[in-house]
Amino acid sequence: MQPSCSNRFAYLVCTAGFCLFLASAVARAQDIKLNVTYICNGEREYVESCNIRDTSDASTCQVAHPDRPQHNGFMAYTSETRGALKKLLPTCTQPTAQELAKADAFQKKQQEILQQNTLKANPQMTQQAARPTAQNQPAAGYATPAPPKNAEEREMRRCVSSGRLASSCTGNQLLGAFTGMISSVLGSGDSQKKAPPSVPNMAGVFQGAGGWRLDFVDGGVLVNCTGLSPNQETYSVSFKTGHAVLTIATTPRPLVLNIHGDSITGPPGPVTIDGVIAAGYVGGAQGTGAAYKDSAGNLYDANKNQIAGNANAGYTRFAPKRVTCPAINLSSKGAGVGIQTMQTNLLKTAFGGDTGAPTPAGIRMEGIYAAATGFSLEFYPESVILGCGPDAARAYPYTVSDEGSPIIKIDAADHPLSLAIRPDGSLDPGSSAAYQVHGRIVIGQDDNDDFTFAPMELVCNLGSLVPSAQIPMTGGSAPGMVAAAALGGSAAAGATGTGLATPQAPLGNAVLSIVSGLAAQPGTPNALAGHPYILLRQTYADSLAAGGVSVPPGVSPYMYAGQACGTHTPDCQKISAAIQAQAASAIRADANGSATLPGVLPGTYYLMVSTRYNNQPYAWGQPVTLHSGTNTLRLDLSNATPIR
Repeated sequence: MQPSCSNRFAYLVCTAGFCLFLASAVARAQDIKLNVTYICNGEREYVESCNIRDTSDASTCQVAHPDRPQHNGFMAYTSETRGALKKLLPTCTQPTAQELAKADAFQKKQQEILQQNTLKANPQMTQQAARPTAQNQPAAGYATPAPPKNAEEREMRRCVSSGRLASSCTGNQLLGAFTGMISSVLGSGDSQKKAPPSVPNMAGVFQGAGGWRLDFVDGGVLVNCTGLSPNQETYSVSFKTGHAVLTIATTPRPLVLNIHGDSITGPPGPVTIDGVIAAGYVGGAQGTGAAYKDSAGNLYDANKNQIAGNANAGYTRFAPKRVTCPAINLSSKGAGVGIQTMQTNLLKTAFGGDTGAPTPAGIRMEGIYAAATGFSLEFYPESVILGCGPDAARAYPYTVSDEGSPIIKIDAADHPLSLAIRPDGSLDPGSSAAYQVHGRIVIGQDDNDDFTFAPMELVCNLGSLVPSAQIPMTGGSAPGMVAAAALGGSAAAGATGTGLATPQAPLGNAVLSIVSGLAAQPGTPNALAGHPYILLRQTYADSLAAGGVSVPPGVSPYMYAGQACGTHTPDCQKISAAIQAQAASAIRADANGSATLPGVLPGTYYLMVSTRYNNQPYAWGQPVTLHSGTNTLRLDLSNATPIR
């Protein structure tokens, strides 16, 4: 019988080169050769990783022992000091020259990959002088980083600047690639491995009496009890009346369990499940016709010709077994670290990073959810990134309720969010109000090699979020540009004393209809969708001056407003009040970028419109002469002004 998924997983991790992949990127900091086979006292062993922060003889290394009995279905490991290994390894049969050369070549290749990933998160700076802020640029006083070379680099920068650990960003990217490799090795015909399409999933380890243990991993859950080896099964999470239900696809019957925070319970009484147990070891030379092997395990026939296979590449054979386990009453408290956390932490520490806070056990979310306005949520096990457009992003912790209606609560300090999980899989924030994302952008590193950032604040309207294959590539406005969006239907008495036109109380019969002439890009909303269209009685610059806002000479008033509101200076409130005072009419565009403003008296007004298109911020601030009746205006690049 082939190994179960969990045991094949352990086998593939160490035989498909993943252990070498993890450690090779930091092997240059080691004085012990990693992931090459030594034979010590007749037993194969190899050093999988060592502490790269502490290289003293007292620091520890993780040593794999493939010839020892497996522990709970997984390869045996010991923790040895670097000093002890320095004494032991020279007395062992050494790796072959071919194996050492192969390991060195692979190490060099992975070091190149590491350097490339570092550059993605730490972009090279341009030699330009610092420029004031634009809609998608850092605040004034900061140099502008070079644009990302590709989508992967942009994703890495966004992840790091959101506040997630750099090691988490790199680890998730590499772990995703490794999961894809595992899937391709297992093949699509393996019926156990595909995770069901469900909105929520689970994280952590839950265990209880009778050897019960549920270890949640990407694509499933490792299940074992009463002497069984871990066996991977698929599962789903659903919300029944008043509580969350976990269904695991075991045989002969699925396990239907209740989730209660850090505990999982099942129906009273024992449970019968089908699993596997270890039933012997299949040597790598078995069935190859080999006459003998060398110290590295390479096989040869009677004529000394090397043949396919390797005596060291054996595997544990598993046999099916049906057992009866006690009633299920499991807890995550004291359950220890699971396979998923071990994987991720190993990836993080292999590249010299911190592991960060552990992922909370229980219900989690995954994937990207996006609104037509450019607002988005990107879920990770430990946090969720709130985004506005492609670059402004910030990560916060979150929880998913397991009692009552399914609600996701995001712990953003200044503007917490609660989103309902709808039956169709969408997320509903219950509001269409403007939401300011306190984004940042990486601009370099300090003397301690820590990243340094500049503010990049953007505002997007909330809206229904649906699963998406990518982050929205458009959307968002600088905070100062949308200050008038909250005017609503109230008549704000301004300097002219004429107030604000509303649909219920227009000020005149001159109506302006605006349409977007910006071509919608595939998979994204129109660049003007959801944006505020505002008519001012004076130019934007004169409106700010009338409100007592002093814009420095030579600085664009749009940029100054973005800087003031992006850094929360007192001028931001003055800018908001000035726009309210001079606003004659205002409305938000629909999903196509179209809108008809409430009527005003005939005369000349000034637009206040901005957006980001093809990674360039634009503004429309030209005078518009309105006559009685309907007036139309098409906004496109021909009548737009780039914000620089």
